Amino acid sequence: MFEDSTWVFHRHEQWAVTGPNGGGKSLLADALRGCLPLVGGELRYHFRPPPGLLPEQAIGHVSFEDRKLELHDTVVQSRWNSLEEEGALAVRDFLAYERVMEINPFEVNRAHERTRASFERRRRRAVAVFQAAPLLDRTLISLSNGERQRVQLTRAFCQPLRLLILDEPFTGLDAATRRHLHALLERLMGTPLRVLLVTARPEDLPRHVSHLLWVDRCRVVAAGPRRQVLACLDPGASRSRASSRLRLPPKSKGWCWRQAAPPQRELELVRLRDVTVRYGQSVLLRDVNWTIRAGQSWALLGPNGSGKTTLLSLLLGDNPQTYSNSVVMFGRARAAGESIWDLKRRIGWLSPELQLFFDDSLVCLDVVASGFKETVGLFEPVTARQRTAARRWLHQFGLLAEAQTTFFALSAGQQRLVLLARALVKGPELLILDEPCQGLDAAHRALLIRTVDGLIRRGAVTVVYVTHRLDEIPPFIKRVLRLARQQATTGRLR
Repeated sequence: MFEDSTWVFHRHEQWAVTGPNGGGKSLLADALRGCLPLVGGELRYHFRPPPGLLPEQAIGHVSFEDRKLELHDTVVQSRWNSLEEEGALAVRDFLAYERVMEINPFEVNRAHERTRASFERRRRRAVAVFQAAPLLDRTLISLSNGERQRVQLTRAFCQPLRLLILDEPFTGLDAATRRHLHALLERLMGTPLRVLLVTARPEDLPRHVSHLLWVDRCRVVAAGPRRQVLACLDPGASRSRASSRLRLPPKSKGWCWRQAAPPQRELELVRLRDVTVRYGQSVLLRDVNWTIRAGQSWALLGPNGSGKTTLLSLLLGDNPQTYSNSVVMFGRARAAGESIWDLKRRIGWLSPELQLFFDDSLVCLDVVASGFKETVGLFEPVTARQRTAARRWLHQFGLLAEAQTTFFALSAGQQRLVLLARALVKGPELLILDEPCQGLDAAHRALLIRTVDGLIRRGAVTVVYVTHRLDEIPPFIKRVLRLARQQATTGRLR
């Protein structure tokens, strides 16, 4: 991988690494910070690290994958129960000196007093910059996707760094927070700290980024000034080629949807009445009323922390406060005690965190097939017909050749497509997609959006689609539930 690659990052330049999913962007970032061995050539750092640190330790890194270290072995359903438990790790403790700097609390070293003072100055500045003060007394597990991203960035800026690598830094952030991060990055690029951005969306890059390193298939395709690199590449052609691979699954003996005929328009799939969710003094949702009927797909919108993830946890039956509210799913009140697995068999689900819970050794075909069992992993055999359906959905997204590849050998964007196949494989009545385009390049975003839109047009499934980007909403979704803090309004998309 990256055989005979040569690249120089000069101090006066502002670089970003970009390219399609599976191109090797994150792999290159890992090599730059010394996490992967070199089998040829050399890697030189032309900066002086802080006293007592190796050069590699002066390189910070923030990525979505880092969250797996925070979640440890927490299962998906336990998140909402954990909010009521004592002893959960608070954000304030996550940003503590000993934890961030990996200091043994029992070590006696006078040098720590000096480094602690400088650390506290950096922490105060980082908390102010990322507006993280309101999050300090909350637990990590209670944070929304976007709030966790802000905490990760805050933690990175607490460290004494010479280079900061941000892998998909705009993932999960609402429009206001993205604008704030843009402004912050542009200010940082005027300081001695160098920032290297890694993204599949070159259109997201701050205007101060002067140079691009474009990688594909684990090789450097182009490197140089931003305008020159973009001019010599044609992302539109790549997008067209990927979109042309779209083939909705055929109706055959080996394939079926639960709803072969168009859905009954008056059939209620979901009904929420005056739903309120609170933990202690914090109110996450207040007086939400929402009805989803078969064939009526919805976009669920709102800023970070407005309660979107909490609302989805009620629909999925993962939140224990489902049973203290008026929540009716598929015509049955959740308080009536229906098995959660009977509910999940009728729902397909994709979330930003889902990929973090799978075992490292699982192959992609088994990940897709696990959608029939609604388990995070495959712990019992599936039928030959179910395996055929899993292969067809991998083929749908151009990943059939990766069927026996381990899940985490794929890029984050490819993992997202595998998990979408898992959500669709059983032909669900209700499909819940939470930020499904996170980490996808333009070609794969177009493929995903067109796939979901085609299924809605065919009446194959009713969709709840969560996003912070209006241009990612499939055109056939016309209804919107918009959450503000402790407030919800319904309407139609314009």
